[in-house]
Amino acid sequence: MSGGDAGSLKRRLEGWREMVLLSDSVLSWEKEWYPAVTSGSLTALFLVVWYMDPSMLTLMSVCGLVMTLLDYIIPKVVASVFSEDSWTSEKEKKLEQICQEMMFVRTGLGRVCEGMGAYRETSPLIYLSSVVVSLYMLAHLGALFSGFFLAYLSLLALSMLPGLHRRGLLEKYCAGIILKIGEFVKAKKLE
Repeated sequence: MSGGDAGSLKRRLEGWREMVLLSDSVLSWEKEWYPAVTSGSLTALFLVVWYMDPSMLTLMSVCGLVMTLLDYIIPKVVASVFSEDSWTSEKEKKLEQICQEMMFVRTGLGRVCEGMGAYRETSPLIYLSSVVVSLYMLAHLGALFSGFFLAYLSLLALSMLPGLHRRGLLEKYCAGIILKIGEFVKAKKLE
């Protein structure tokens, strides 16, 4: 992770900086009722889409339309609502921290992909069997539940992760799993 990447991300988020801080506040559960806001708004959004039952093409088009409009409108609204004087050095540090965390996640995902590629080269049979079993389990799960419901659960879990992490709940309840994965990786490196 280089500082230039986080700096360029920060420049790209310039018009969105107040919204980024607000989103981070909500996703990291700075107030006790923020998890309810997150899950409630996501549930309401999925219920509206489920009720309307649009085709995939219509859904993708509407999502693209909404994102394009938000990308145009949000910076203009933020500029008119928040004055330049309201931006403090504390907010600047928070935005920089958020950008660094986003780059850390991006770098981590890249390393996972690189690790999978390296694992494919060093242990092709184990790689093949683990991918086949994982995809079979995923296909079986998809046969049991609707893809729409699985997308809802995935997005809900993903939106709750920052709050769980910042509150220490993720480490508290997942520490055993992380230790087992670490032991497996260390044992694999020794071979």
